[in-house]
Amino acid sequence: MSDSPTSTETLVLLLTQHQEPLFRYIFSLVPREADARDILQETSLALYRKFTEYDPARPFLPWAYRFAYLQVQKHREKSARSPLLFSEDVMDLLASERSHIEPRLDERLRLLDACLQKLTAQDQELITSRYAMRQSAEEMMSRFSLTRRTLFRNLELLRQRLHECVTHQLQAEGLP
Repeated sequence: MSDSPTSTETLVLLLTQHQEPLFRYIFSLVPREADARDILQETSLALYRKFTEYDPARPFLPWAYRFAYLQVQKHREKSARSPLLFSEDVMDLLASERSHIEPRLDERLRLLDACLQKLTAQDQELITSRYAMRQSAEEMMSRFSLTRRTLFRNLELLRQRLHECVTHQLQAEGLP
């Protein structure tokens, strides 16, 4: 039995490793999360079909972004009547800008994770409930025994603290 992975295994490993940035890229180009998730699946299929053309000497993510961009365009063609779609020029600009700022976004996410760890367990749970689990305000008000006003005030204060923490860390590390 060979120890080297098959091309399918290699693709699965690459997709698993790069799924989050690929999803963020797609979601930056379409207005609805559900559409972005569908496009991510279509992109994965397209990558599977064309994986024999991938050059492993080159970075995977930029190659995958091109497929994602094409899948976003296909989605736009199917949804041409939707009033929430960006014009093609705006979408091209967003895609271009996204590829330029990707390293900075990754750095900010790393710092955000570190800043989240500095919060109390209850504050971490509040942030996770709202932004990772996407709980509604009503669910959170019940779960945390908070009024709507207090919930949103607490979330706003936590967002400010996290923003200040990330900004401070960026400055401390000399990053833009």
